[in-house]
Amino acid sequence: MVNPTAIVEILSDSTEDSDRTEKFAAYRRLKSLREYVLVSQRERRVEVYRRRDGRRWQLEEFGPGERLALESIAIELAIDEVYVDRLGPIVA
Repeated sequence: MVNPTAIVEILSDSTEDSDRTEKFAAYRRLKSLREYVLVSQRERRVEVYRRRDGRRWQLEEFGPGERLALESIAIELAIDEVYVDRLGPIVA
């Protein structure tokens, strides 16, 4: 990983704790990182931690029917589309 501006983690039962603690602590030391995104497998929920003022991290949560913008990579996503498998729904 070289100078990432955004990192996305898909949360699982076995990794969720480390994604939220050890990994996030390590990622916060990356000066280039502006957004850390956690995608739930259990429900339609995405958490976005954004670096503000160059040091402070702010959490925004998104759910069904909402859209999120990832400023660091200039994209906008519909939460419901994140959870669509073209073969059928992933999470109800």
